[in-house]
Formats: sequence, C-alpha cells, structure tokens
Amino acid sequence: MYFFVIVFAAVYWIIYGNWIGGCLMASLFLILIYSISRCKKEEKQLKFKVNVQERIITQGDMIKITPEISGIHPWKDDYIFEVEYEMESKFHGTKIKNRQKVRWNQETKDVFFTERPKECDSLIMNVISVSWEDLTGIYKVKKQLNQKIRILVMPHAYELGAMNEKFQRMDSKEQGFEYDGVRKYREGDRLSRIHWNLYAASRDLWVRKSEDEMEENIRIGISFQNVARDRISDYFSVFYTISLFYTDLGIYQEIYYGNHRFLLKHTEQYEELFTDIFEQGMSEISADVSDLQMVMMDDKIEDIQKYLYDMEL
Repeated sequence: MYFFVIVFAAVYWIIYGNWIGGCLMASLFLILIYSISRCKKEEKQLKFKVNVQERIITQGDMIKITPEISGIHPWKDDYIFEVEYEMESKFHGTKIKNRQKVRWNQETKDVFFTERPKECDSLIMNVISVSWEDLTGIYKVKKQLNQKIRILVMPHAYELGAMNEKFQRMDSKEQGFEYDGVRKYREGDRLSRIHWNLYAASRDLWVRKSEDEMEENIRIGISFQNVARDRISDYFSVFYTISLFYTDLGIYQEIYYGNHRFLLKHTEQYEELFTDIFEQGMSEISADVSDLQMVMMDDKIEDIQKYLYDMEL
C-alpha cells in the first residue's frame, strides 16, 4: 500500500511538480479502493432478514417490520440500509414496490420500519434487496434477497352491544335456568320428548331437540354484486360484525361465497375463512342454494358503525 502511494506521488510530482498533492491524491484513491473492496466483502458476509411482529392484523393497523442483521461489523458510527420490497395483494391483484431506509449499528436494539394497509386483504411481502453506501458515499452495493412473508389483514369488527343486551333480556324472560338442548313445545311434538322437570320449574312446555335440530345452521351469503370497489372493506366489516355476533351466540353458520361453502363454528376459524376468501377471490353464488341470508350494505352509507347500530335497533 505504501509503495503504491510513493509511486503515485512520484508520478504526480513528475507531471505537476507537487509531492504533497500527489500523496493526498494517492491516499484518497487508496481509501476509495479499500472502501469498495470492504463493501464487496460485506455483501457476501451480510445476513439480512426481516420479521413481522404480527402476521394477522386489522385493517388500518400498523405492520411493524423488524430487520434481523448479522455477519458484518460497523466500521463507522452506523449503517443506513435501504430495503426494497414489494407488497402483493392476493385479493385485489395489485403489486406495489416500496423502499424504506433503516439506520443500524451493533448497539441498536429497536430497529424497524412500518406499513399500514388501508384495506382488508391477504398480502405477500416480498423483500427484494438491501443496499448501502461505502465510506466515501461514492459507491453503493446492493445485495439481492428472496424472502416472502404472508400477512392477513382482517376487516374491522364493531360491537353490537345493544343487540347483545336485547338477546340477554329475551333469554331472562324465557328462563331462569339453563335450557341448552331444548326448545319451546310446538304442536305435533311427541309427548315423550317433553322435558317435565323444566315444565315443573317454569310452567312452560319445553321439548328436547333432536340431533338434526341441534345441527341447524344459518346460511349466509357474501356477494359484491351491488358493492362499489372502494367499499369492499366496509362490506366485509358488516359481514364480520354480523357473523361474530352469531358465533358469540353459539350459532353455526354456513358461509357461501361464489362456489365455496364454509362451515363456521368457532372464532378461531375466521383466519382460515378470510384467507380462503382473499386467496380464492369472489364470484356470484349459485342460484341452487336455498334459505340464504344475503349480507347487504347501502353504498350511500358513510358511517359503518352507525349503520350497524341503526340496524340492530
């Protein structure tokens, strides 16, 4: 290295007659070569991975993306990495590229960048590359990455408090005891099915439900036939709120969307349901399905929460 500086300075002195200028030029040239070679070495050694704190979020919430960086040692105060990634929407069929900068050094603990999806969807975050500059800021190195992260953005669900209170009041009027597995007596029911202990307690006739009655479901249909493109997330919020209300009451639901049928029994199934809807897309429901309760929403409605409140009253 010193030999190169002497030779370069000598050449510079022969041409310009200035030893000091030659030494400075040679030193700067060496620094640039060293900085570029170090960046190339770091490109091979760098291990860069991103993690998402929550892979299931609600629309409007923030996705917090945390880089996991190792394999290199800072030779200056910190690095500024530029991460290039693509957000692919499975439901809407769009791809949006974005870049965000991350400042990092080995002592930094909380490093992250964020995304905030405005619509419910199934997203794939494809991390394309990470780039950074050398010490001089002249040379920029880019490392190609190939990491995919799936993120489910759920619709917003609203509380149906007044409706829940209404059902509780109805239940309290009909019973002062548990009556799971029974229903009110209807004309034609066999006397052998009457629950005589409940009759003694309430003076009302109750009969034990048959297995077919215990498995009775509500059929709910989802269709975008009269829903504008920019109101689809609002429509899903209406459906999700109503469906959650039924689920909390222990009512099983058959959800129909296009040619698909999904039997919903527990709240844990909503992740699977919405993933399937967003991944498969939507088409019109077959006309052969009977007793279907269609989820409706007026496109003129501006406040979904108020609409649901008015609906439950």
